[in-house]
Amino acid sequence: MAIPVINSQGTQVYILEVPLVAWTDCSEAVTAIKGGELVGCPQSLGEITETRDMQEYKCLSSDESAKSLGAISRGSLEIGLLFDPDDITGQAALKAAFQSNLPVIIGIELPNIVTPTTGNGTVFWFEALVSSTSIAIAQDEAVLYNVTVEIASEVTECPAT
Repeated sequence: MAIPVINSQGTQVYILEVPLVAWTDCSEAVTAIKGGELVGCPQSLGEITETRDMQEYKCLSSDESAKSLGAISRGSLEIGLLFDPDDITGQAALKAAFQSNLPVIIGIELPNIVTPTTGNGTVFWFEALVSSTSIAIAQDEAVLYNVTVEIASEVTECPAT
């Protein structure tokens, strides 16, 4: 049996405003996300991370120990883009989110192979805050626009049907 591999090539990134009313299901969420602003030509996305704090309690009188888990912490996502001054939708929406200090929805659509049983891919989405932007200019390289988004909600996974 072959090990399934999902290539990163073909991954799409969307940005849109946080809806006034929560989406009722994945179908509604994916439709809204795909109607958002497409962020052009991402070079890298980093990692979507969620962790829990862990505390271990050890007994002085024996080798016994116990562990407890705390609240979930969510990481930041580093989005690397080719700088495009003509991208008045995706990159402009990221810039506007940074300047306005308002949360947005980030949707990431992976390019799973389309089959009748697996659907059209996987979409991860979450509420995010844009915490930094930078333009990297280096000799013999393309100009890059780098954005850091802070994952500010639960990360939801939906089939992109």
